Amino acid sequence: MKRYVLTSGPCGGKTTIINILKERGYEVLPELARELIEKEIASGGDLVPWVRPQEFERLIAWKQLWRELFFKRSDVLFLDRGIIDTVGYCVLEKVKIPKIVKCFGKNRYDKVFLLDLIPVHKVDESRKENREFAENVHEEIRKAYISYGYEVISVPIMTPEERVKFILQQIGV
Repeated sequence: MKRYVLTSGPCGGKTTIINILKERGYEVLPELARELIEKEIASGGDLVPWVRPQEFERLIAWKQLWRELFFKRSDVLFLDRGIIDTVGYCVLEKVKIPKIVKCFGKNRYDKVFLLDLIPVHKVDESRKENREFAENVHEEIRKAYISYGYEVISVPIMTPEERVKFILQQIGV
């Protein structure tokens, strides 16, 4: 199976691109962090990155790896973030990188696409990071993938359809 990661700091347009790819019939794994944050908020829990960053990043890494390992429905999978993204957040949150990332981070993905941040930055109940944090985590994610041996392909700001076309050209589709 070919695994392609779409990543960026918050507000890079990942979810929009993932949704377009899904509409076109590609298999996708949506972003896990946002899903977990929304469930935690709804249940009144505190396992969110702004309260318990170490535990949250560890949980994200484990659940992300689990999802990736047991996804076998097609030959091509697009991921809204990979386990390496955890490293970028850990650096900025000043917490330890989960051991699972160190053990399973290399040679997991066929290509990594880093979407340039779009100019509009939205903050909501699940995404509390300001623009400065988004830019910093974007850079830390880029450095993390490189340190794990990946070539990071920058996806410039274009319309969502143009970004999808760019990504598909890069993988030869």
